[in-house]
Amino acid sequence: MQNTPLGVEEARRRLPELLERASAGETFVILRHKKPMAALVPVGGQPPNDPLERQRQIQSLMGLQGSGRGCWDPNQARSARPALDSPKAQSTFNRQQLAEGSRIALDGSALVAFLANTKGTRNVVEPIMQGIAQGTWQGVISSVSLARVFEGPLAQGDEVLAQRYTTAFANPQQWLQLPADGALVLAAARLQRQEPQLDAIRAIELATAIAAEAAVLVTDHPALAQTGQHPVLSALRL
Repeated sequence: MQNTPLGVEEARRRLPELLERASAGETFVILRHKKPMAALVPVGGQPPNDPLERQRQIQSLMGLQGSGRGCWDPNQARSARPALDSPKAQSTFNRQQLAEGSRIALDGSALVAFLANTKGTRNVVEPIMQGIAQGTWQGVISSVSLARVFEGPLAQGDEVLAQRYTTAFANPQQWLQLPADGALVLAAARLQRQEPQLDAIRAIELATAIAAEAAVLVTDHPALAQTGQHPVLSALRL
């Protein structure tokens, strides 16, 4: 769905109409002096009313599964096995665990596992992505997680695939993107002091989940799977 640009004065005059249209799934970008200033988007990732458009969005996101095979270094993407007695280790995911309308944060490792269709992702990551695609939940993604996503296709010189990822994760009906601004980085630094096993990237991803009030953080990284600062759904493969 395209973003409709509007000037500030026009948006002010048409606000009641725009609110109704946004609630139905449209997105509007507010311009000041021809530069983007703000956006009016559906709340909570509400899917569009048009069933054909909704199906297109589902197919667009789920069609990414496996699109990045071979793009990332398999040694870098490989997950450590969790301890057998770890309460966070999960081999399956029950959709009833998360209420409809919840926000679900995914870190870069979980997203890469989905895009590369890594063995075991169908147990946890695939049903999460399916729920986000269908509008059951809204995904939360950090700018540093997006950077991890783009690393793969760009390393292969595949600009087309990188642009495909850009478009998919910019869909406001499915995703809430949080930039790593000063406040978020400060929160991440505080988390690192509490949990030294977290590097800067993992701390920012954890801070993003907390700031977005995500119900859970889905991760394929062993350091984040061990955090006690926020609920985690471990996608580590047993």
